[in-house]
Amino acid sequence: MRLHGILGCTAKWLFIGLAPALLVCCAKTESSPTLVVGNARFEFLTPSLVRMEYSPSGTFVDAPTAVVQKRDWPKVPVQATQKDGWLIAASSDMTVRYRLQSGAFAAANLEVTWNDSAGTAHAWHPGDKDPLNLGGLPYSLDNVSQDNLPAGRSDVETPVNDIIPGIDVLLAEAKPGLLSRSGYAFIDDSQTPVWNARRTWIEPRQPPTAQDWYLFTYSADYQKVLREYAQLCGPIPMIPRYVLGPMVTDLNFEYFPDSEESRQPDFKRYNQRHLEDEVSRLRQNLIPFDTLVLDFAWHNYGWDGGYDWSPLIPHPKEFSSWVHSQGIKLSLNDHPGYANTDESILSFSDSHAPQVLKALGRPPPPQASFDLDISKAWRFSADPHDQGLSHHWYAADHEEARWKPIRIGLPWQEQGYKGYQGIGWYRASVRLPAKLPEKLYVYLGEVGKTYRIFVNGQEATHSKVHWPQRLTYTDIAPYVMAGRQNQIVLRVEPGERGGGLLLGPVAIRDVEPSMRIYFDLSNQQQAEIFMRELHGPLMQEGVDFWWVDGGSGAVDMPGLNKQLWTNKVFFDYMQQQTGRRGFILGRYGDWGSERYPAFFTGDTYSQWPVLAYEVAFTARGGNVLVPYISHDIGGFHGKKIDFDLYARWIEFGSFSPLLRMHSAHANPREGNLRMPWIYGAQGVALMKKYFTLRTQLIPYLYTYAWLAHRESLPILRPLYLKYPQLEEAYRHSHEYFFGDEMLVAPVYDPSGDQTIYLPPGQWIDFFNGRRYAGGGTFTAHYAVDETPVFVREGALVPEQGVSDYSNAKPLDTLILNVYGSGQGSFDLYEDDGVSLAYDKEEYAVTALRYATDSNGLHHLVIEPTRGSFQGQLPARSYELHIHAADKPASISVDGKALGPGTWDAAQATAVVALPRRAIRDRIEVAWR
Repeated sequence: MRLHGILGCTAKWLFIGLAPALLVCCAKTESSPTLVVGNARFEFLTPSLVRMEYSPSGTFVDAPTAVVQKRDWPKVPVQATQKDGWLIAASSDMTVRYRLQSGAFAAANLEVTWNDSAGTAHAWHPGDKDPLNLGGLPYSLDNVSQDNLPAGRSDVETPVNDIIPGIDVLLAEAKPGLLSRSGYAFIDDSQTPVWNARRTWIEPRQPPTAQDWYLFTYSADYQKVLREYAQLCGPIPMIPRYVLGPMVTDLNFEYFPDSEESRQPDFKRYNQRHLEDEVSRLRQNLIPFDTLVLDFAWHNYGWDGGYDWSPLIPHPKEFSSWVHSQGIKLSLNDHPGYANTDESILSFSDSHAPQVLKALGRPPPPQASFDLDISKAWRFSADPHDQGLSHHWYAADHEEARWKPIRIGLPWQEQGYKGYQGIGWYRASVRLPAKLPEKLYVYLGEVGKTYRIFVNGQEATHSKVHWPQRLTYTDIAPYVMAGRQNQIVLRVEPGERGGGLLLGPVAIRDVEPSMRIYFDLSNQQQAEIFMRELHGPLMQEGVDFWWVDGGSGAVDMPGLNKQLWTNKVFFDYMQQQTGRRGFILGRYGDWGSERYPAFFTGDTYSQWPVLAYEVAFTARGGNVLVPYISHDIGGFHGKKIDFDLYARWIEFGSFSPLLRMHSAHANPREGNLRMPWIYGAQGVALMKKYFTLRTQLIPYLYTYAWLAHRESLPILRPLYLKYPQLEEAYRHSHEYFFGDEMLVAPVYDPSGDQTIYLPPGQWIDFFNGRRYAGGGTFTAHYAVDETPVFVREGALVPEQGVSDYSNAKPLDTLILNVYGSGQGSFDLYEDDGVSLAYDKEEYAVTALRYATDSNGLHHLVIEPTRGSFQGQLPARSYELHIHAADKPASISVDGKALGPGTWDAAQATAVVALPRRAIRDRIEVAWR
């Protein structure tokens, strides 16, 4: 760590002690942008962004942190002075006042002031609450339902009383975002770990009591603060082009080998062949999609942790090859650790376990020398009046007639007790040998939901677990009788999945279960073992990216956002091992998350209010510079939903950053209830329409992916990002710009009615060409297969042709949509779609310019393409779609008359084919 001087003084050791005096002698003199006064340091990173540190030890952090990356900034002119015991330091945009020798920062000793563009004065003090902040993002939307979204609450607010099931985590309030009508944003980086001296890994902060703050000040220039944040915490990387195409998810269930459930006919048919048939059916119905995402059932051993493929996919290499031969990428779900649980990351039965344990320096689990299977010894009795305890059903000599045989591995509801949710009792009579080991334990693989255990009439205490762990055990040595029959009795309270003994092992053994295999991903060695041993082989088999489902329980370092670091470990490993762009689906990890796209929002309920909330939520993602948000399109919790809700969710998804179908019911017994044929011909037609449109829009979207990377702008933009001074822009949270040219207002009401605000200017309906004057609202009804999308007059929207997936065909014909009259431009971005070469300037930009002169003559210029990349086409043709009020009377290319093309009166569109030309040629098209 280093100490900066100020005011051009060179003797830092002298300066630190004499700083107040030097400030007096150098009053009103331009100083360094870094000022140290006693135990406080202020760094003006830009004229409107200041870093403020207080360290009790007088040492300051110059290394990057897990959140903040940039430390070298251009010099900012600063004027510093001392007056009445205060340091006063000012840039051109802001002034910092700190009471000298007053200790840690607080409201009484620190103030930052600035003026907005109208000259209005603003002030910030530590601890200020900002009621005008435009909102940030919470960790996830897991379990969000209409109950968590009470009427009257702002869409900016986090859902209330949402406890994420299983892990029992209350969804915390989202931190304020970067954008605020108050004109400031605050980031507290005080506890975040720092990179070590060699920049090889992070280490905890020393001392942990220091303050390390960043304050952004601005007027209404929201884009400026987004750019400064990206400089500070890292830019959005380029994503692989194919992830902009539709994704489909399946295998949402657990698979345990040799379990009773896995032997059921439904499980046996929901396998590799089933997936291949599902993919083929989508292709046969001409429904484009790019990525197959496999949920948890690809793992063997379910939540116990398996990186072997489950027997459902007996030939994974062949399966991966087949999927890729269809032009489809493959993604797998992984659970690196949930908060509040003792989740096992790797089963001891997994083939990778011996090597992983060796690499971690752990011995293999001890083997039982006494192992008695008692899974077939059980009988059952229902207890609807809960009288078993008072009537001593646990007694060794309880009446035999009450108990009926029952199988282990299935809930009692599937064994003749359908619908019964009362107390159930299990009883086993087990004869033990005359000579017993010193230690003896009953293993129960899973009891649904809770239970008490009695051995020979005495209650024993079993181990406690938290979902998703299931195995419990009981020390029964004090209660058993050698050489005799022993009675083991369970009193069971059922859970949502049913009641009873649901999973093996059900046995008596002479060793305790071994401590779970767990990885702390903030430990460099463990993170490397985790990725190298468990994920590397699967990536070699063809896994294209990971769905990082969890992570809040995978990191142990103090001050480190667990999800952020988990996301980083996965993202970086993929990029380093493949040499291609990283991509993951992970939950939100707070500041710095923009570096590791994308954000999967979790398991919501399939309800209209949830859809409405997701619309506003997605647009708000840009407030924290998270442009790639992926919802479960159709919602997660909910069986077959109404077609209207299904359709509206797909329509919204098609105009979202990412489009991914998913639900809780992609499972053997019910099938994947988000597949379009569930709704017959209308479902297939709807998905075909919108998935096709989504695939065609990828040239447009991919250009905005580039702008997200280069200019730190989100793809979905709330209206106020473009119109910060327009009051109406803050009142329509369910509308957003999709790029700069298109405005989307998804239908989120079962009536199909929608009231829409259009900003100033002229607008054209994207689907039917109808014209609208902006600056006001209107209400319209949209049929179930229609959605409100508008294009600003003069806009250019590039598309590609219809195809099975995003990269099925080279972009040798570009469809270029020109809307109405006026002025417009678009810089089409292209590269190879997957490599990191874009960072070495290996990409191309084709400038498209459109104007209408005073005589009503329309001019479209396609400028020569600048730049090159691997696989670039030397020439292409264009299909020009002119969206006009009337059919063009004449069309010319480079001054030569061209045929009139075709005119679609219903769509008010002329289609004109332009001859194939070299991409370095300039092309000018004119029409009137």
